[in-house]
Parts: sequence; C-alpha cells; structure tokens
Amino acid sequence: MSEEPVFVRSGWGTGRYVYNHRNPAGLALIILASLIAIGGFFGMRAESTWSEGEIRDAVRKGVADLDGKGHYTTLAGDRGSLIAEAIRESGIGPGYGVETRKEEDGGYTVGTEDTDTEYCVRVALTPDPDPLVVIPGTEDLPPPGPDMLAFYVSHATFSKGACR
Repeated sequence: MSEEPVFVRSGWGTGRYVYNHRNPAGLALIILASLIAIGGFFGMRAESTWSEGEIRDAVRKGVADLDGKGHYTTLAGDRGSLIAEAIRESGIGPGYGVETRKEEDGGYTVGTEDTDTEYCVRVALTPDPDPLVVIPGTEDLPPPGPDMLAFYVSHATFSKGACR
C-alpha cells in the first residue's frame, strides 16, 4: 500500500482537500468520478433528444388519445397545436421539439429535428352531440360556422411518411 494519503490539501491556495493522484485509491477515485460525470452527460443528452422509436410510440399514443376527445375550438383553427399537445401529453420522449406542418391536403406532417422519420396525422372534427357544458336555449341554434367556437369531438388517424 502506498504511504501517500488519499486526500491532500490543494496546491492552488484554497486549502481544500482534493484526491491525491499519487495514491492508487486517490487515482481510482479520480478516474471513477470522471467516468460517472461523462456517463451523466451522455444520459442527459439521451433524455433530451428524440429517437426513432420514441417519436413512433409518441405519435401512436398521442393519436390514440386524441381520437374521440372533446375540444372547445373552431373548425378553421390550426389542429397542429392539438396534435403537438397530444404527443407531449403522451409522456414519451423529451416532451418538446415536436414539429407539425400543415399540408395542402389537410393533413399534418409530424416530425422532430432529431429524427428523419415523419408521420402524417389527420384530424377531423365533428360537433359534439353531448357537450360537457350545455348553455340553455342552444338546442335550436344552427350549427356553428367555421370561425365560431364550439364543442367538437376529434377523430384522428396517422400513417408513416409525410402527407401528400
């Protein structure tokens, strides 16, 4: 065993104790602390980026959760935010960085900056026949216009690849 102590006073004038690289146990602690720090950085990076499997599972669960869910919105509104919120609420992946892009055919191409895979999500809204909030006297009103707020039920589907 080495006669050197495991901890020595810092030579930088602070008076704190540091690992002694001349002692085998001190050297092992230096190497171990470095490996743990590097592993922590890799772990943090892995948790902050999307993988192909995570985006696939998040889109699948988000669309399943969105299908049949009630919303208070307009027909003309952007459904990309509904899609991104459903994916975020799925609890899969980092929860941010989901990009939705409206296509000319009415679908939304969903992807992330971290992955190459894209999904086509389509959301249709139908008037909610049984809204949570019933306003007296609204039973006989005509259906709402495209820019009017109303209660709708969403019907969502997805497929792999960008919308065409």
